[in-house]
Amino acid sequence: MEQTNAKFKIYLKGGENAILLVHGITGTPSEMRYLAKSLNKAGYTVLCNTLPHHCGSLEELKKATWQEIAALCIDDFKSLKNEHKKVFVAGLSMGALVSIHIASQFPNDVTGVIAFAPTLFYDGWAVHKGQVLLPLAWHVPYFRNKIDIRENPPYGLKDESLRNTIHAFYSNAAKGSAGEKMVMFGSPFFPLASLYQHHQFAKVVKKELPRVKTPILIMHAKEDDMTSIKNAQYIYKNIASSDKSLIVLENSYHMIVIDKDKERVVDETIRFMNSH
Repeated sequence: MEQTNAKFKIYLKGGENAILLVHGITGTPSEMRYLAKSLNKAGYTVLCNTLPHHCGSLEELKKATWQEIAALCIDDFKSLKNEHKKVFVAGLSMGALVSIHIASQFPNDVTGVIAFAPTLFYDGWAVHKGQVLLPLAWHVPYFRNKIDIRENPPYGLKDESLRNTIHAFYSNAAKGSAGEKMVMFGSPFFPLASLYQHHQFAKVVKKELPRVKTPILIMHAKEDDMTSIKNAQYIYKNIASSDKSLIVLENSYHMIVIDKDKERVVDETIRFMNSH
């Protein structure tokens, strides 16, 4: 498999302004499809690439490093900037951190950042308390590459119908599984190797926050099962942007771009983009 499975990317041509969408680690562009189509309908060019080593096997996924992920997204941002007057950057979970990172690297070029359920640490109500011990294992390469955490309900979703659809795939998926459903729903397993990369990248972004002055919209679910509202509050408090807002969603869990508040997520995103 190629480092980037580009055949699964979303690219929708629109007007003179554009937005780069970044899906979450272990996820796929499909989780951003509803948002992408809505933003394109509103007149924007939209690009959501497949992150390196994603949309393939579990072993391939474990190869992804935060440096590769950031580098790909920066290249995508540059390509959009070369052809469009304004370019926004938005991402889900770790993708939200990538968006902030790009703004720190290109302070005069990023028009605005939209952070969907930004994730610096996993402290949601559904996270198993035993996971606090995982940092003891991930510093040892052998364990880091061997331990895979099976995704469990509610899968970041308050929407029961969508949750049940995903559960039908996740609950029976084997570690070697891949294919069409993997591309649609993301990996049924969260490798410790991926968690480690996310943790390392979060440390980088935390240090960058005091230098980021780009306008930012943060959206986070009050009942996020994976990452509590403290994540969004930390970013809101520590980012240097004077133009910043935090919207708390009342009817979703972690996957806010596809959950019950998805319409509001779209509306608030378009309102933010149209005003900058």
